[in-house]
This record gives sequence, structure tokens and C-alpha cells, in this order.
Amino acid sequence: MLITEHFFLIACDPASGLPAWPRRHQGAPILAAAALAMDLTLQGRLHLNGGLLHADISLPMSHPLLNDGARLLAAGDLPVTSALRLLAQRLDPLPQKVLDGLFRRDLLHRIQRRDWLLRKRARYPLRSMQARNEALQSLQAAAHGGDLHGLGLLLLADLSGLLALHLRAQDHERATQRLLSLNAVAGSAPEAQRLFAEIRTALLA
Repeated sequence: MLITEHFFLIACDPASGLPAWPRRHQGAPILAAAALAMDLTLQGRLHLNGGLLHADISLPMSHPLLNDGARLLAAGDLPVTSALRLLAQRLDPLPQKVLDGLFRRDLLHRIQRRDWLLRKRARYPLRSMQARNEALQSLQAAAHGGDLHGLGLLLLADLSGLLALHLRAQDHERATQRLLSLNAVAGSAPEAQRLFAEIRTALLA
């Protein structure tokens, strides 16, 4: 499962079916774009080229959102902040597309209604408690180390304020230390780790 899918399974309120988190420094579209960029990084499709993001679209990927995101970024190398904005704007509404994908896999319900301006509004109440529990377990396990998928999930949960809601105090401290290590990533570190650090810096700006 993608980082962005795990994140929205955690962030989407199980009953109301709407994404919600305590800290609103960054909105859902930018966080979804950051998650998608990290997923592309884990697929080996994003690279740093002179401090700019370069996308590789030489081969198709199995997930349509990954293909769409890679094609957008392949149009020209961009600074990380600009790349995230491009993904959020050109794939709008990106959070809904992520949630629609989870609905098609029977992990969420989808309830669509029109508001007083007759605009369509969709809610995604939880259908699969197992899927959400797996996302939460991935988050909790990431506090103790592990792969970059878990680190990406920690990063998003921290910036949204969800980390403190779902981790015990001791685990939260360990997760924070793991995230702070991104502040001093060496130039010799693996490229994916350096990309994650750049994405975190862009989101904190």
C-alpha cells in the first residue's frame, strides 16, 4: 500500500468519512502531494539533479496516481516546493482521488451528496477496520526504525499533528528523534533519504 493511502486511512475520520487533523499548517492537497512524491521516490522514479527533482517515466507503474504524478514532474526539473505545488494543483482534487482509490478496493464507503450550492461532496466512512489498523501498526512500528515507507508515514503524521494522537509518549519520543535525523542528512546518504529530507524541509517552510 502507498504511503499516501496509509496516511489517509489514518487521517480520515472513521465515522464522518472526512480527512481531519489537529495541525493545519499544510492542507490536505499539499500533504497528499508530498506523500505521492515520497511514493515515487520509493519506486526509484524521482531523483535529485542539482537540487531539483527529476522524474523518470521510462517504464509505467502499476498505480495510476503514480503514473500521473511522474508524467507531470517529467515535464521539467523543479525545486521540491514547486514540484509539490504542481502535483497538488494539476491532480486536484488529489486527496479525493486517493480516497476514491481506497473506495474502489472496498476499504472505504463512499457517500456523495450535494451542498447548498449544488456542488458534489463526498464522504468516505471506514469500511475495513483491518486496513486502518494495519496503517496504524505501520505508523507505530516506524517509531522504532525500519524502512522509508514508515519514515514517510511518520513525517506526514507529525506535520498534521496526528503523531501525538496515535503514539504513546515513549514511541512518540523515538519517532521525533527519527524525524529530527532528517535535519542532518549527509550528502553521502542514499538518494531516497536525501529526497525525504528535502520534502520535509519544503513542508516545514
